[in-house]
Amino acid sequence: MSKPQIAVRIPASLLEKLNDYVGRTGMSKTDVAIAALAQYLGCAEALPLSQRMSEVERRLAELEIEVVGQRQ
Repeated sequence: MSKPQIAVRIPASLLEKLNDYVGRTGMSKTDVAIAALAQYLGCAEALPLSQRMSEVERRLAELEIEVVGQRQ
């Protein structure tokens, strides 16, 4: 099933930051745009699976650190 496509114009400085971000993370520009829109609009179910999994992993790591700290 194909997804609808949109086109937007953004300032050159924002495009540069986007290009830097995708270079660091390996995410596609599409995934970054979808994630940003989903976060802004409050519909996390629209986030790419890879980003949802990254968030779960980050939160799990924080919990592990907290549990280890409580044991000491």
